[in-house]
Amino acid sequence: MGEDFQDLTTENLSLQSTPGYRQSFPVFSTDASIASGQGGAANGGNPAAVRMQRMIDFSQGPVVPSGDPYHLAIQGQGFFEVKEADGSTSYTRNGAFTLSPTGKLLTSDGAQVLGQGGTPVTINTATGGTVSIGPDGSISSNGAQVGTIGLVHFATPSTSLQPGAFGRFSAPAGSAQQGLAANDQVMQGKLEQSNGNAVTDMANMIQAVRLYEANQKTIQASDTNQNQLISTLGARPAA
Repeated sequence: MGEDFQDLTTENLSLQSTPGYRQSFPVFSTDASIASGQGGAANGGNPAAVRMQRMIDFSQGPVVPSGDPYHLAIQGQGFFEVKEADGSTSYTRNGAFTLSPTGKLLTSDGAQVLGQGGTPVTINTATGGTVSIGPDGSISSNGAQVGTIGLVHFATPSTSLQPGAFGRFSAPAGSAQQGLAANDQVMQGKLEQSNGNAVTDMANMIQAVRLYEANQKTIQASDTNQNQLISTLGARPAA
């Protein structure tokens, strides 16, 4: 359990600088079948009885200006749609997008950002001018609308979304609701930061180290007691 807690905390700390990252937090529970001793008596001293489950925090992270016109942040609970290499669709809050030489809008790792209707977003900048992206995700170039960012939201993201690579999520078919929820909006030239808290994560890391050390001392004490018992029994004179 202590190792799982430390892995979770390390992951949260290492991804603090990833835009839109959704931190995980631990939920501890007791396995009744392990916690019960003979005759059903509670065995609260059994560390194997405690189980840790990861839960994802989908709360809003702070939004900061970036100055890049292709950087987008969502205020609210929506997600951007992304096309993976295998053709599947995933969902992300990381709006640190870039424009390829061919005009495709890409994630930081090169995946294509999808537009409304499921086709990749392409923006023709050959004619110059400015590209603006509205609160509803509509894309305009030189004042003319050329497309719309693919946006979705989920009624229950905690049960619908499963974490994947690059901080993105997958979801069962039909669970994504097209468009943004009421009062949500896209903000151009801004990025949402991780919703984690570095101070809390550092405190959790210290706690994880102390828990590991306490477990080590418990094991060492058990070994010492067993060795003493073996030595005592071995030194007992024969009848």
